Amino acid sequence: MNYMKCQHCTEYSALKSEYLTFCDHCGKKFPVIYKDWLAHHPDGNLDAFGLENGISGEEYAALERRKERKAHFTPRKKATLAFGIICFVAVLGLSFLYGPYLMAFFREPRVSPTLLHADQWRTFKGHLIRIQTPLSLRPESPDDRPNMRKKAFQAGGRAEGIVIRMEESVFLAQASVVLEEAAQLTAREMETRPGVSRFSYTSRELQVDGQPALLQQGTYVLQETSPVAFQSLVFVKGGSQVQLLVTHSADDPAGKQAADKIMTSIHMN
Repeated sequence: MNYMKCQHCTEYSALKSEYLTFCDHCGKKFPVIYKDWLAHHPDGNLDAFGLENGISGEEYAALERRKERKAHFTPRKKATLAFGIICFVAVLGLSFLYGPYLMAFFREPRVSPTLLHADQWRTFKGHLIRIQTPLSLRPESPDDRPNMRKKAFQAGGRAEGIVIRMEESVFLAQASVVLEEAAQLTAREMETRPGVSRFSYTSRELQVDGQPALLQQGTYVLQETSPVAFQSLVFVKGGSQVQLLVTHSADDPAGKQAADKIMTSIHMN
């Protein structure tokens, strides 16, 4: 396996597939990606691209060994470790005294069961798809960029215990959008948001009125609080792309029911 060096943070990312576009460490885009390189090297392959623009696995292993040798245990690190142990013991003691109160304070709000009642739901119609939703989605300011027009609609928040968001993008310079690449990019954008950690998900293909779409389901931790569950559906048509994202507390059964109900209500316009 070859490795690509980021020009921004200087870290290396493993070239596991042809879809590697962003640095695994800082999220910045690589100046040269396989798809663009292949257009100028039609007879090339992923290994040739990696060797030309990155380093081999052996070179990467040698760099890692050199890093380990340099990271010797200095007196400053010993002092930092001792301070950390003291802080840990202090926090551990406080957790025994005030743990239940702290957990109640930081626990994510849950979805009210009344939100699941049928009379609370209404239809929201976007550019490509329409959904049933218990909350009214409101438009946000357009995020237009060169060769792309982007609109977003959102409902809910911490008080409701659930967030429903639809993003619609039109790529003016592209006749078509590749579904798998679009889904990977949206997941990567979620994973690299500030404060997000322990991001994991599974992906499966499904049909929306006979048209293919990708559903991503997983969890992440935001700002080291309670885990958040999400469902993200990505759908493309021509040069247009839509993402429907629903998030809620990971331990909220009512939130899971609401998210499932929203996702199964999707239809094409």
